[in-house]
Amino acid sequence: MNEMRPWSGFDALVEGLVDLEARARELASRSVDEILTVRNWLVGAWIVGFEQEGRDRAQYGEGLLRELATTFKARGVKGFSARNLRNYRQLALTWPTLAARRGAGGELGLPADIRQTLSAKFVPAVLPRTELLPWQNDAWMVRLRRELSFSHLLELSRIDSPVARAFYEVQALSNRWSVRELRRQRDAMLFERVGLSRDTEAVLALANEGRLIDTPTTNIRDPYVLEFLDLPERDAWSESDLETALVDNLQAFLLELGGDFAFLGRQYRITVGGRHHYIDLLFFHRRLRCLVAIDLKLGAFGYEDAGQMNFYLSFLRENVSLEDENPPVGLVLCADKDAEEVHYATGSLDHQVFVSRYLTRLPTESQLRSWLAEERESLARRHGLDEAT
Repeated sequence: MNEMRPWSGFDALVEGLVDLEARARELASRSVDEILTVRNWLVGAWIVGFEQEGRDRAQYGEGLLRELATTFKARGVKGFSARNLRNYRQLALTWPTLAARRGAGGELGLPADIRQTLSAKFVPAVLPRTELLPWQNDAWMVRLRRELSFSHLLELSRIDSPVARAFYEVQALSNRWSVRELRRQRDAMLFERVGLSRDTEAVLALANEGRLIDTPTTNIRDPYVLEFLDLPERDAWSESDLETALVDNLQAFLLELGGDFAFLGRQYRITVGGRHHYIDLLFFHRRLRCLVAIDLKLGAFGYEDAGQMNFYLSFLRENVSLEDENPPVGLVLCADKDAEEVHYATGSLDHQVFVSRYLTRLPTESQLRSWLAEERESLARRHGLDEAT
């Protein structure tokens, strides 16, 4: 039998200390990750600086990395294989200011001798510049190295386009993607599938200001990749099976939809004229501040699907949406679609209705690029634009 404790608030004290210890461990782990990221950047910067010092640059490259790796191994230094050194070099070339002189030392609590390496002769005053966007300043670089792991940064460094890389930086930070999710979204060409790939204004806003324009166009993707459902061949399942699989894998589905979608329900019932109708899936988008209705179609999109969705949205706007919310948006998720039919079916509706394909298997890059090219060509043809713009 426990004795009565003479101190009031003892349990609260214990809980507070337990919470403090957990937070301290988390901060320590983050600090270690950040220090390792800075160390890796420094190693890469030294290598780049050494290469720049050489008169005959052709003698460097892989030969230098292999020789360094062999020397480090002979000295018993771990973690400096040729592959790792190549990655560290890539880090320094991708973000020349990731660990800038002003920020890499004192604020991390690095020892003075390590901080001094920032001014060593083999770390050049100006690294070869990867094209950075105007808003990717020192504060942004600090956020990258503090909130993303080295593995995150390595995945991002493999993206050539500065705007596309910036897009994935923003998404990885705002959605707190794991490395696995970042790799999945990159491999599935998320940047190309969202409105940013077609909306010039949105691309310019990201490039110049570091912000993603919040419109339905820039938040609805096409196609949606649902390989996580692991469904059998199409003739073996129904729309109900698809709906159930999406709800059962809701966390993965929300990641594919985008980080600001909140699930409200399935088979959402609306009653008009004494008849019940059911919306397959209903969501709310936090930044757009509107309801998003999703209708699932096993087959190809038909013009009547747009009319049905418009009907749903009219009801939602008048009876479900709150006064301070924006008009609801509809998404018809189908196995296939014809761009011309979608254009004429949705062009004069009262509400914004989008039509996107869903894929139950991760497509090849050539397949995705082909579909995206078709979409771009259709948009250009309808709006009289040069396809190259």
